[in-house]
Amino acid sequence: MKRKFSDLHCHNHMRAHLHMQQRKEVYEKKDEFSPWTVISSNRAGYVKGKMGASYSQCDLVKTWNGNVRLTFNSLYPLERQFVLGLDKLNTSDLLNISIGVCTHDKLPLRDLIQMFYMRIPKQTVDYVQSKNYDYWNSLNREFEFVLMDSGKMIESNKIHTTGVLRRLFESEKKRASKFSNELWVENARYLIPDSKNTLEKSLQKEDEITMILTIEGSHALGTDLLEKGKISIDEISSRIQIIKNDWTVPVFFITFSHHFNNNLCGHAHSIPDKGKILLNQGNNMNKGFTDHGTRVVLELLGLDKNLQKDPKLGYRILIDVKHMSACGRQEYYDQIIKPCLAKGDKIPVIASHCGFSGIKTLQNHIDFFHKEKDDYSDVSKKFNAWNINVCEEDIEMIVKTDGLFGLSFDQRILGITKENKKSKRNGIELLWDNIEGIAKSAYANPDLSEEEKSKIWKCMTLGTDFEGLIDPIDHYPTVLEFEIFSNNLVFKIEQARKDPEAKHLAHLKSREDTEALVDDFCYNNAEAFVRANYPR
Repeated sequence: MKRKFSDLHCHNHMRAHLHMQQRKEVYEKKDEFSPWTVISSNRAGYVKGKMGASYSQCDLVKTWNGNVRLTFNSLYPLERQFVLGLDKLNTSDLLNISIGVCTHDKLPLRDLIQMFYMRIPKQTVDYVQSKNYDYWNSLNREFEFVLMDSGKMIESNKIHTTGVLRRLFESEKKRASKFSNELWVENARYLIPDSKNTLEKSLQKEDEITMILTIEGSHALGTDLLEKGKISIDEISSRIQIIKNDWTVPVFFITFSHHFNNNLCGHAHSIPDKGKILLNQGNNMNKGFTDHGTRVVLELLGLDKNLQKDPKLGYRILIDVKHMSACGRQEYYDQIIKPCLAKGDKIPVIASHCGFSGIKTLQNHIDFFHKEKDDYSDVSKKFNAWNINVCEEDIEMIVKTDGLFGLSFDQRILGITKENKKSKRNGIELLWDNIEGIAKSAYANPDLSEEEKSKIWKCMTLGTDFEGLIDPIDHYPTVLEFEIFSNNLVFKIEQARKDPEAKHLAHLKSREDTEALVDDFCYNNAEAFVRANYPR
């Protein structure tokens, strides 16, 4: 039986939505305005495994053909800092100053960078740069876009070729025939469940993608307007209730922080040194929760100020700690997760698209903030030690709360540096290093019982961050390579379990056991998690 896959964090609709949102009427006339529409890719970039901007990594067609049958599709209103210039230049270097000035949003070079690097159409760039751009409105438009084809069987998808020259000289039919796995599906369907009952039925169907909605960044609620006095915290609270009560399908979890200040909780350092020429994420970076942030996270979880469940606050939207600063995570665990756990309210900790930092505690991360330069690694030189990744303390909390860790496929997040970018490690070895590092951490943790230690294998899954403009592992640039990855992982674990010192693999007695473990990692763990925690 063909192996099934899930992805705890990806953006299946992102490429189509960003491309078509500002010209909806035009694409509707062509019958192309759909999450299923494939925006033609640059195959050279795909074949070389380059950064996922010029090609799609997980559009719905690839998702279907890659046998991904459970996808956690994240809604993400693009943060305007990506298309605006710096208020203050982050450098004293003359060349970098020149670049910073030339790429200000008032000048055309900035637009060109977004169009060619991020592959975002000029109309969309202009809109995000404009005063009319609003995160909350954008979130709702995105929600309507992914909802429009939920539950519908499509006979086949549309392909949109960008650029006049490409449309003149390339045949979409020929490309679809030659690269059918990348561009074409027939009789395909996805469903966003509106209840646990609908979820159960969808998961049992082989001919349907079960799509779970998540949100990346609580800025999506419009929290940027808090500091400008243009919105009240009560209005933010009412928007949470709109999502819980008026949206026809639930949001499963929200990645609370992202790349920039949201006035609720500090974000972890995430942008490499070169990116700082164009992007300043310093405001509130590596800080903890604000008073507004504590209120919002409790309301999302359906808790009052005394950490009691309040039915008036609606169903529980889980919190994803990816991108949350080490200070924020420390406060979240100490002030909410641990007190609730002590009284029997187990709130699963999610880290949806991370790597392992190799660092022991969150306090260590906090103490090492100043070390976070490019290629900063742990003592083993295997792992990216920035606080955007999970440390041993995070892993302990994930295990104790029956949470879930999603393994990112971003090579920088996983520990690839300039020195080893072209090395053999940039493949299954890199992924296995992170998986095994997490498992070893759990098994060596004296604060976990023997039963809890073994649970770590049920708390890990895929969380690629595909379509998030990541630089993927060289051999697995899209979901179409999941099958190759899983077979490589079986081989890697089979070799590793032969080591008599590998206590974390001692339960694997045969290849069948290894195959079952990989099946769990690739699909079963995520399915069990959503079954246990889906609201409504």
